[in-house]
Amino acid sequence: MPEKGIFSGIYAALNEMDEQIRHSDQLNEETERVRREWITNITHDLKTPLSPVRGYAELLADGTAAESRTVQEYGAIMLKHVDYAEKLINDLKLTYQLESGAFPFHPRQVRLVRYLRELIIDIANDPAFSDRDIEFESSVSELTAMMDPDLFQRAVGNLVINALVHNPPDTKVTVSVSEDQRNGICISVRDNGTGISEAEQTELFTRYYRGTNTKEKPEGSGLGLAIAKQIVTLHGGDIAVQSKMGEGTEFTIRLPEN
Repeated sequence: MPEKGIFSGIYAALNEMDEQIRHSDQLNEETERVRREWITNITHDLKTPLSPVRGYAELLADGTAAESRTVQEYGAIMLKHVDYAEKLINDLKLTYQLESGAFPFHPRQVRLVRYLRELIIDIANDPAFSDRDIEFESSVSELTAMMDPDLFQRAVGNLVINALVHNPPDTKVTVSVSEDQRNGICISVRDNGTGISEAEQTELFTRYYRGTNTKEKPEGSGLGLAIAKQIVTLHGGDIAVQSKMGEGTEFTIRLPEN
C-alpha cells in the first residue's frame, strides 16, 4: 500500500506486517520442503539395508548356503546392514528426545583435556580410522567443565567422524581445546579437507538437511550435526562452522566457564 497521507503510519505498519507474514510463509514452505526430502531420504536409507538382509536370509532359509564359511559370510553381511539400520533409528529417536527434553541429562565435573584426549584415542584406535591422521592439541594442561560425558562424547564424536568420513583419506583432522576468560572454553575440530560451500554452511545444523558431500558416502542419518548442536545447546554452549572450499572446515564449540 502507498505509504502517504494522514494514515501513512498505519499503511507502513500494515506493509511491514504483510512482509513478515510472507517471509514466515516462505520459511514454513522451505522447512516443509526440506522435511519431505529428508523423510524420503531416510525412508530410502532404511529400505536399503533391508534388501540385502532379506536376500541373504532367503538364501539361508532355502538351504542354498550349505558351507559354514558361506553361512558366516552371509551372517556378517546381514549384521552389518542391521547395525546400519539400527543407527538410523537411534539417531532419529535421539534428536526427538533432545528436542522434547525427554533424554536423561546427568552433568558432572569432567577433566576436559583428559576426556577429549581419550575420546580421540578411541576414534584413532577404531579399525575404520586407524590409518587416518588425527591429532589432539591443548593450550592448557587441564581444565574442568560441567557436562554429561556420555552425551557430550556423541557431539564431539559426530564432528570428528564427519570430518573423517566425508573427506579424502589423506585429510588431517585436529581437535584442540583452549580457555579464554572472555569466551569461556573453546573446543575446535578442524580439517584440511574439501571444505563446505557457503550455501551449505547455513543449513548444516538443520535437522532435515543433508549436505551434497554425502552423496558419495551416504553413511549415517544426516542427523549428526543437528544432534551435535542440540547437545551443545543443552550444555549452555553454542557451535559454529567456518569453511572454505578446497581449504578445509573448522567447527567451534564454546562452553561457559564453571
